[in-house]
Amino acid sequence: MVDTFQPKYTYTKRGVYYFSKSVPSDLRHHYFKPRIIQSLRTKSSSQARYVSQKLASRLDDYWINLRLREVEIPAAHLLRSIPSQNINSLLPTIDDALELYLRVKGEHKKNTFFTHSKRTIGYLKECLGSRPLDQYSTADAATFRDWLRKKGLSAASVQRNFSSLKAMVNFTIQELGLDCRNAFAGVYLASDEPLTKRQPLSKNKIRHIRFHSFSRC
Repeated sequence: MVDTFQPKYTYTKRGVYYFSKSVPSDLRHHYFKPRIIQSLRTKSSSQARYVSQKLASRLDDYWINLRLREVEIPAAHLLRSIPSQNINSLLPTIDDALELYLRVKGEHKKNTFFTHSKRTIGYLKECLGSRPLDQYSTADAATFRDWLRKKGLSAASVQRNFSSLKAMVNFTIQELGLDCRNAFAGVYLASDEPLTKRQPLSKNKIRHIRFHSFSRC
């Protein structure tokens, strides 16, 4: 039986479904037009119903965020450190990123994967506190690098911690479609020791090697 029920927040034009939803009056100053209209690119009622519900839900969540951005952070005086940017951010925190990363990427991983990931975030929280992802700046990332070195970690250990941290943040940004950058990418990480230039063999050493090579023939 053909489904003739018109999905909520939709209308049809030449058989194609369109999403249509009015912008709340208190948020219209954020938009050029008072109504959001978007083609769903389908002539299927069931597909249009599914997509329109998703769009409406995402819009409702976004509008809540817009309203909350004007509200001061509750208990801001209890923060360990004051973020250098985006103080009213509602993005996932670094703890949320860790939880998502371990849950999705941790399948079939060894215990060391979980231990090292948790240790890295533990270090970050001890140095900078737990913040939304867009409340960390590149300056914060450099501070964290220096903090790890002062803590006694080798350059190789610092690089491993940053690799784990960058992977977690990148994964969360991509998985959730977040509009923010990874502050921990591109931070300069020095090595422990400078590369030593290999010295050429002496003539005596070359003669010694040749002599033993011929003697074995």
